[in-house]
Amino acid sequence: MKPIPVTLNTPEACLSSLWKRIPAYIKLTFASAVVLGLATHLYVFTNKFTNHDDLDQMFFASYGTQSGRWLLPFALRMDGEFSMPWLIGVLSILCLAGVACFTAAVFRVRRPFGCIVTAAVVTAFPTVASTFAYMFTAYSYFLGLLLAAFGAYAAVKWGWPGAALGAVSITLSLGIYQSYFPVAAVMLVGALLLDVLDGDRPFRALFLQGLRYVAALAAPMAAYLVLARLTTRDTGLADYHGISDMGQIALRDIPKLVIRGYDKCLSFFLKNDLGWHFRFLKYGFVILVLCCVALAVLLLRKRRLAPAHIALAVALVAVYPLAGALIYVMVPSGYVHGVMIYGFAYMLILPVALVEYTEDQLEAGDGLQLQAAAAWIILLTVSLTAYSYAVTDNSAYLKADLGMRQCVAYSNRIIERAESCEGYRPGMDLVLLGSITEDQWLSPTPELDGVDVTGILDLRGLRTSWTYDRFLRYYLGYVGNIYTSFHKQSYPYGAMDEVKAMPCYPQDGSVRVIGDAVVVKLND
Repeated sequence: MKPIPVTLNTPEACLSSLWKRIPAYIKLTFASAVVLGLATHLYVFTNKFTNHDDLDQMFFASYGTQSGRWLLPFALRMDGEFSMPWLIGVLSILCLAGVACFTAAVFRVRRPFGCIVTAAVVTAFPTVASTFAYMFTAYSYFLGLLLAAFGAYAAVKWGWPGAALGAVSITLSLGIYQSYFPVAAVMLVGALLLDVLDGDRPFRALFLQGLRYVAALAAPMAAYLVLARLTTRDTGLADYHGISDMGQIALRDIPKLVIRGYDKCLSFFLKNDLGWHFRFLKYGFVILVLCCVALAVLLLRKRRLAPAHIALAVALVAVYPLAGALIYVMVPSGYVHGVMIYGFAYMLILPVALVEYTEDQLEAGDGLQLQAAAAWIILLTVSLTAYSYAVTDNSAYLKADLGMRQCVAYSNRIIERAESCEGYRPGMDLVLLGSITEDQWLSPTPELDGVDVTGILDLRGLRTSWTYDRFLRYYLGYVGNIYTSFHKQSYPYGAMDEVKAMPCYPQDGSVRVIGDAVVVKLND
């Protein structure tokens, strides 16, 4: 028997073949996400902003296991040990571009306008800016987001084998950051809804498909909870924003948590509780919903779905917002902040998908004019929303930039006073008493107080943070030991009668050499 010849292609030939197999809409979505992502976030990539956690992890990566993120320490090493904004930023944008492509594929977004708008929402949603505030971990987190999106894509496209592969991918995503689980959930709900609207499959097949999607979500959660317990069996799970309570939800609390999820989703869009939207957009969102209802009515008249299909479609529409807000159910006793709500972005993706879906289904005389009007309203509203997110992101970066500059100037004055104090010797311990008190002098730019993006710190946030000592070392170059109010080494100084009698900074006498340390009394 003759051996079967094996042909080894060159890298160029392989890449050329792969390029030809990629659909045009995926290429457009990826390119749009890269361009729009860089345009939106270039400010933070070409500067070095920081916050409390980034200061703590700036030069090494050993974080996450105790918070149940057993894969995070390994993912952190993929971009080096240092918190380098340009490299981490570019890698993060590539991950987000992949997320945009999987999203467009699952939601059947094919036309250019829809692809570009989808890419804009995925890359500009302010949770992205909030994640970049924690630059040391941003690429790892977005890798987790990519794994969640790929998990949903695999479950949708490749049947039960895809569900198994998707479950593995979602498990890995949970091991990096738990908050992207709702992204996989909302993508699967949206995919099933579109399949139901097709109306060409029996209800039993759709029900089994739904069970497959549930399995693709339930298996990763079960595996994650087991792995989280195993990897923290010596230390226990950290009580971080309720993360240690995941998987321990009492049945009687589920209705309350479900209502909480819906309420937070509505508040985010209609009450603008985080201030991430232009104020007039709340009216746009109401009109957008009405347009979606109109498109749904057109579809139902055209498709003539069976009552069971209609009931299932209505149920999926009702569940869709909850799937995106599932984080509020996952952490029943925790505080959900801006880094954790990326699932909300998908409330804007389904209307875009519905526009294209109805255009494909309708024919002349079926209400195409109404569909066209609704398409204009939906796509323009979502585009304006994405732009409002870009504005929010860059407002946050401006706040971080000014906060850094103000903190450097403020800290320079403190160190100058310390080093010019009588009796000071180079390398002396620096003790900052009252450093955690938020006094009135720490808010020089109140115009930016309304910019509410988690992780973005102003002067007040930096000075009162638990890593302010690192700020003085890394950005001001102070080489001696630095003890803020968080350090127990500062406690004896605060108890001294001599120190109690000192005035507060910047008054004369607020900086004094006592023993082997120079003491700065910032507040009582």
